[in-house]
Amino acid sequence: MKKTRGRVIFVPLLVILVAVALAGMTYSVFKSYLAKKGSSIMMGHSENASVSDERTAPLLDESDIDEEIKEQLDKATEESSLDEKKESVSVDLIVFAGQSNMSGLGGDPSKAVKVIDGAGAEFRSVSDPTKLYTITEPFGFYENTETMNDLFLKRGSLVSAFVNAYYEETKVPVVAVSASKGGTPSTYWATDVVGEDVVTRFLNAKEWLKGNGYTVRNQFLVFLQGENDVLENVSTDQYLTDLNTFSTKMFYRGIDKFLIIRIGRTIDDPDAYKRIADVQTELCRTDPRFVLISTMLSGFGEEYMTDKYHYNQDALNALGAEAGLNAAKFAETRIDPELMDYKTGETYIPVN
Repeated sequence: MKKTRGRVIFVPLLVILVAVALAGMTYSVFKSYLAKKGSSIMMGHSENASVSDERTAPLLDESDIDEEIKEQLDKATEESSLDEKKESVSVDLIVFAGQSNMSGLGGDPSKAVKVIDGAGAEFRSVSDPTKLYTITEPFGFYENTETMNDLFLKRGSLVSAFVNAYYEETKVPVVAVSASKGGTPSTYWATDVVGEDVVTRFLNAKEWLKGNGYTVRNQFLVFLQGENDVLENVSTDQYLTDLNTFSTKMFYRGIDKFLIIRIGRTIDDPDAYKRIADVQTELCRTDPRFVLISTMLSGFGEEYMTDKYHYNQDALNALGAEAGLNAAKFAETRIDPELMDYKTGETYIPVN
């Protein structure tokens, strides 16, 4: 009888020991994987940031829309041509997130490039999640919630140029989703309400595409944000914790990679954002979840800016073209691109 009881105790104990060993092996493999890429500067930062700034804003109605902008949008074809051949279309779903230079507050829709027919479409996850729209600038103009609201201030973005360059390299159309709001530090992006807002936009698009005959190939988030972390004196550690919190939510819900466009300058100081820009560079260099796709904003002179903080449409067109090409190269090869660091004049070489 004692012998039987010993066996009964021994079996679950053995199971526990095996489970612990497997967990240790899994963690070791994960650490080894990161080591091959370099030791990520995000390691050790919590996925649970302490934040409070949700920056909600009242929704406005169409009477608040600039008439010239409204006319520009009304000229666009409403439904995308992609919808005519959806049964045979594989697409890459890309969320464009960040603050005002992603929103395009300094842009000019009349100077934005026109998206190539068949290169991509906009899914309006907030204002009309029932079909695909032709991409036109200002991209994401109607995609406002109380949490993420640019108050109809978008003017012209980098998205159209990005989509063209991406499609020319991959021959795979982009379905683009807007998720940007000006003047937002990392503490905003780390809040639960913002994370859920972006997740909802992404999942609405993904589920609609799959439910309407499309094949979703890649799921990326392009991020251009960080200026306000300098302006509001957010520490480097806090920035990394916040970005870890936000990105973890997105990775958990299906985003494959964060594609980072590095922040640039203010009109009177080329080095104003250096502290956060350096963190973004090192994060992408060492962490396989983040891919640097452009440093071009560091290379523009003050003549490419419309005010202290915002780039004009010529800059956004060039930025979108470079970022789109580098993103496409990554999508095709799964190798982080080597690219020009416009700040140092040297070649950026990622660990992987």
